[in-house]
Amino acid sequence: MDCVRADASSAPRAKRACQSDTILGVNPLIMYFASGESFYLGAALLLMLVIISNFSLLDSATLIWRTFVWVALALMIMASPPFPWILDFIFGVVFLTWLISSYPKSKRKRLSRLRTISTCALSLAIVGFATAELCSRRLPIVYANSSDHVVVLGDSISAGLGGPVRPWPELTEQMSGIQVKNLSKAGATMKDGLAMANQVGPQDRLILIELGGNDLLGGESADSFARSLESVLQRLIESGRTLIMFELPLLPQMIPYGQAQRQLAKKYGVVLIPKRFLAGVLAGADATSDGLHLTEIGARRMAFLVARVLSSHVQS
Repeated sequence: MDCVRADASSAPRAKRACQSDTILGVNPLIMYFASGESFYLGAALLLMLVIISNFSLLDSATLIWRTFVWVALALMIMASPPFPWILDFIFGVVFLTWLISSYPKSKRKRLSRLRTISTCALSLAIVGFATAELCSRRLPIVYANSSDHVVVLGDSISAGLGGPVRPWPELTEQMSGIQVKNLSKAGATMKDGLAMANQVGPQDRLILIELGGNDLLGGESADSFARSLESVLQRLIESGRTLIMFELPLLPQMIPYGQAQRQLAKKYGVVLIPKRFLAGVLAGADATSDGLHLTEIGARRMAFLVARVLSSHVQS
C-alpha cells in the first residue's frame, strides 16, 4: 500500500493499510506463515503423530502427544492453504473423529473399527492435501517468443515510490533483455487493474499481474476483490496471450482472497507464481524500507525472480 501518496478519497483505506503493513511485512515469523511454508511441517508432524497413535503410550506421554497434535494442526491452519471450504470441513470432521477415537488411553473395543477407518482416512487426507499444495509450490517457467514484451499491472511494489530506487520491472528488463511495459501505479487496488487492463493492446501478449495487496491490507471484501479480479481477467483474456499472476501471501482470515485467485486462475488459464516467492522477497534481509515497499536490494530480488519465470529471456 502506498502510504505516502494515497489521495484523500482513499484516506480511511490507506490508514488501515498502513497500519496493516506491519502485519505481513515486518515479523519474519508472520511472513513464514503467510508464505504457506508451515503447512508442510505441520502435515509431516501430524502424519507422524497419526502413526504414533497406533502404539500404546505411557500416561506421561499422552499429554505431550495431544499437545503436538494441536501444534501440528495449528501449523497447517496458519499456512492458510486456500482449499475450497468443503474440503476444509471434511478434513475437520475426519480429524476430530480420529482424535476422539485414537486417544492413546482408550481401550474400548467399540472404537477400534472407527479408529482404524479414521486413521486411514486422515492419513490419506494429509498426504492428499500436502501433495496438492506441493503441486502449487513450484516456480512456473514461461516460454514465450523472443519478440514478446511483458506488460506489468501492479501497485507500489511494482511502480516504486520514486527516488533513487528503480522499480523491479526496470531491473528485470536489464537482467533478462526482454522489454517491459510498466503500467503499475502506487496505491492501486484490483479495481484499478481494470483501467490498466484497458491500456493493454492486441500487440501485448505477455501480461504479469501484481495486484491485490492493497485490497487485502485495506479491508476490501473478498467478494469485491474476486469480482474485480474476474473483470480484469475477462478484459485481458485472449487467444495466444499468456497471463501470469502473483499469489498473495495470506493469513487465516485472508483465505478467501487466495481461493478467489486460484479459482479464477484455473478458470481463465492464468499462470500463478506461488505466494511463497513474493513472501520470500518481502521477508528477505534489507528487502523493504517499511516492511512492504522494496529497497534497491528487494527490487533486485524481485527482478531476478521474474527473470527466472521468464527463463527463456534470461541472458547467460
